[in-house]
Amino acid sequence: MKQSKLRSPSRLRCTHAALALLIVQTISSAQAQQAKSACTLLQVSELETAIGAKASAKPSEKPSGSKQSVPGMTLDECSLVLKSATATHPVRVQIVSDLGMDGAQALKIRNAGQAREQQWKVAGARLEQATIGTALCILSGRPSVASHTTCSIPRREGYVEVDVIGPVTDLPSMATVAGLVQKAVSRL
Repeated sequence: MKQSKLRSPSRLRCTHAALALLIVQTISSAQAQQAKSACTLLQVSELETAIGAKASAKPSEKPSGSKQSVPGMTLDECSLVLKSATATHPVRVQIVSDLGMDGAQALKIRNAGQAREQQWKVAGARLEQATIGTALCILSGRPSVASHTTCSIPRREGYVEVDVIGPVTDLPSMATVAGLVQKAVSRL
């Protein structure tokens, strides 16, 4: 009995090899098309110039990133600490995705909830919100508490965000942080 040409052992090996090669190429192509990581969106020198502080030269204090997925959200985050003569500024660049809802709506809900908090009604507290270009920004802080200038740009079911932490008296402006997040989004 004669085997058909499609079932011959040599043709099966060639078919399996071609299929394996196709799978590897598909996976490689998908990985290449994935969004850049948060740590590639802004250069340290750009952050230093905008915020007016310097990153440490120590290897242990270089930008560090992580990517986590949980049901309802994927978070790709990059962190760096900048220091000036007057303040220390932890900086986070985040790519939030897979929220299951519109990113703009999620940001508006979050910022509105934050604005309603009683802590912004005490002496010395600051709470400001603005839309600068496509960035939704909020500056929130009070004395003796880590304060934030945060600007986010919605993207489908997520957003890109730059958050700069520091003393309420030494926070960068919303315009400065909005410029950083706009630059980050342009590199996606």
